[in-house]
Amino acid sequence: MSYTQFALGLRRFLNHPGKVAVLCLMVFGVSIVLNGNLWRLWGLHRDYAHIQDEINQTRAGIGDLQGQLKQAKDPAFIERQARDKLDLAGEHDLVFVFPEQ
Repeated sequence: MSYTQFALGLRRFLNHPGKVAVLCLMVFGVSIVLNGNLWRLWGLHRDYAHIQDEINQTRAGIGDLQGQLKQAKDPAFIERQARDKLDLAGEHDLVFVFPEQ
C-alpha cells in the first residue's frame, strides 16, 4: 500500500462523520480504561462509602459519650458508683464486719 492509497483511504474515512465519532469514542474508552482513571474512580467511590460509614459510627459513639458525660455529672450517679465499685458506705449506712475464721 503506497502513501497515496493510504491518504485516499483516510480521506474517504474522514468524510463519514458517524464513523469518525465512533472511532473517537472507542479511543476515548480504551484510553480511560488503560490509563486507570476508571479504576481510581471506582476506588474513590468505595473509599467514600467506607468513610461515610465510619463518620456515622463515630457520631453515634459521640452521642453515647455525651449521654454518659451528662450522667457522670449527676451526684447521685457518682455516689452509686463509689458504693458499688469502691465498696464505700454512705453517711447513714450500717456496715457489718464479719470476722474471718
